[in-house]
Amino acid sequence: MLEAHRAIRKYSTTWYVPVTTMPAGLNEALSSAYLLMRAIDEIEDHPELLPKEKDVLLCGISSVLQERCRPEDFKAVLADTSVPLPEVSLRIGEWAALAPPQIAPRIRETFATMAERMGGWALHGWHIHTERDLDRYTYAVAGTLVLLLSDLWSWYDGTRSDRTLGVGYGRALQAVNIYQDKGEDLGRGVDFWPDGWDAARLRGYAMRELRRADRYLAQLPAHGPAFRFCSRPLAAAWRTVRAGPGP
Repeated sequence: MLEAHRAIRKYSTTWYVPVTTMPAGLNEALSSAYLLMRAIDEIEDHPELLPKEKDVLLCGISSVLQERCRPEDFKAVLADTSVPLPEVSLRIGEWAALAPPQIAPRIRETFATMAERMGGWALHGWHIHTERDLDRYTYAVAGTLVLLLSDLWSWYDGTRSDRTLGVGYGRALQAVNIYQDKGEDLGRGVDFWPDGWDAARLRGYAMRELRRADRYLAQLPAHGPAFRFCSRPLAAAWRTVRAGPGP
């Protein structure tokens, strides 16, 4: 787990503490989930991979996650690329193996689905023209993940959570990332903002979802692991949208 925690720390100040302070069992499950997500995301965001290459890699990863999830199969999928991939992506087989066996199939199902969806978005250039497009993208990237979290809470200690509000929690965090990272995204040729939207419009979208996220957090048991995990990133997201007018 030490290597996994080091990898998480390298990529995220937001999620490092929530993941690594979880109790045994949940710690391994969340570490696996975070690093699988990061491994996929680094391929989706890779500045030198062509859209078709991204789609082939991500769909290949999806297939392996749906099959026997053997390390050698991941290596075969990732071997044929025109540019080097980051270490977190190359070690995806290790991250998949971290998950406790009782919940591993659910984790793999989530990221098999996410990888295939992200491949499609990459192939078609992330064309987000309308609010409906933005809804679909934020669901594919983050809403799906929080549905997994709801199942992890239930598996670990029986915590029940509203799955619809959970999608709002995921969509809120992703929308805030889009709001905050516009300059960086445009620098790599990607625009996640719907046509004609200014900072106020996207900020309003994010705040609407953040209010749903607040309701999601409020129905989690206070001071339980689910609440502890979700509260810190949500507070950071609220600080971002309250800080100023945005890009």
